[in-house]
Amino acid sequence: MKKLIIIAAVIIFSISSLSNATTDYAKRVDGYFYTSLRTHGTWIDIGFGTPVWRPTIIRKNWSPYYYGQWIYTDYGWYWDSAEPFGYIVYHYGRWFYDDYYGWIWIPDYEWAPAWVDWRYNDDYIGWAPLSPYAAFYINIGIHYTYDYYVPYNHWNYVKYNKFCKGNVYNYYAAPKYKYRIFSNTKVRTNYSYYDGRVRNNGIEFDRIRQGVGRTIEKRNIVTVSNPNELTKVRDNNKEIRTYIASSRDLSRDGLRDVKVERSDRKSSLEMSRVELGKERTTDRVNDRKVEENLRVEKKQKIETKRDNTNRTETDVNKNRVEEQKRLQEKQNIELRKSEIEKRNNEVNKRNDVIIRNEQMKRDKENNRKNNTVNNNQRDVRKENKNSAPEIIKQNTERKVEQKVQTKVNENKNQVNQNTSRNTEVRKNDSGSRNETRNNTRENVNNNRTRSR
Repeated sequence: MKKLIIIAAVIIFSISSLSNATTDYAKRVDGYFYTSLRTHGTWIDIGFGTPVWRPTIIRKNWSPYYYGQWIYTDYGWYWDSAEPFGYIVYHYGRWFYDDYYGWIWIPDYEWAPAWVDWRYNDDYIGWAPLSPYAAFYINIGIHYTYDYYVPYNHWNYVKYNKFCKGNVYNYYAAPKYKYRIFSNTKVRTNYSYYDGRVRNNGIEFDRIRQGVGRTIEKRNIVTVSNPNELTKVRDNNKEIRTYIASSRDLSRDGLRDVKVERSDRKSSLEMSRVELGKERTTDRVNDRKVEENLRVEKKQKIETKRDNTNRTETDVNKNRVEEQKRLQEKQNIELRKSEIEKRNNEVNKRNDVIIRNEQMKRDKENNRKNNTVNNNQRDVRKENKNSAPEIIKQNTERKVEQKVQTKVNENKNQVNQNTSRNTEVRKNDSGSRNETRNNTRENVNNNRTRSR
């Protein structure tokens, strides 16, 4: 607890000292940065008295740490940029994506192989520019002064076997997959101090080596104070040249030779939370104080331990008895738990047997019902199949009978018609005879009358 209080006090002291130094921050930053970067971008006063640099971007979707190669060195993972301004902006300062200005670079004193955040899982490894709210302290590492999360679309992801490629940008995961990969990866920001410089440990070397599937050569970093020496012939397989700003460069005022644009647009960067531009001497003084406090704390712990060893035998025996009692109670509890678990297992087994038997009965009854239904259906089909010829025969006979009956009826009707016709003919014949007879009689009478 005391250690945490001491560290917190050191952090608060450091922050307070930084707040007093922000007014002349622009004058203390490396003057060479201003003069060398002016041909590749624009210096802008964003309203806090701190000029920031905005690169002249000609490619869509450009982002920092995009074109280059990762190289393993004594100082961890080094970003060897393919861009002409990369030897400064990827080893000093921080990058921030502003809502209005886009990508801007905030200068800082401290050199590092690369200032990036890392994410990883079993398939992908990714990196993104470290936030300006991430300040580095020798004995603490990265300390965040503001809750800021790098957006998922600012990350570059590759498969492990492509991580050390010289043209790694050809293997980046497509933008449409970034959110899914971001959601399935863990963040890791691991910086330390080694041999007087910042070390970018990043993801565990063994994990990367296993994913790459081959031996990764470690190269030596050769520091130069003159950027012109960066282009000299070098052994690419053994060394990497990097620019380290000298004390003269750090004290040079380059603002006189650089045009700084003024803008009324407010930046989305919370500059009051930024602790960059801080000289390392302040850190070293604070670190010595922390180390001294740790020594005092260690001494106090030793004395406390010595006092504790001088406790009376009664207290020791009492503690031993209490410990044995607790152990016995624990054993009894474990025994009861074991018995309860055993009974529960037996009950579960019996229940399983009952459930199994009930299920078997239900299955058997269902099978019986299904068999009965199937048999009935089979009998019906068989009966229908056997009765079909008889029905057809009966229908045929019925039709024949109907035809015969129809024929008989027709014959009867014909006979009746003939009988009626004959009767009428006879009537007509009888009438004719009577008429003839009458006519004859009348003629006879007439003849008689004439004779008289």
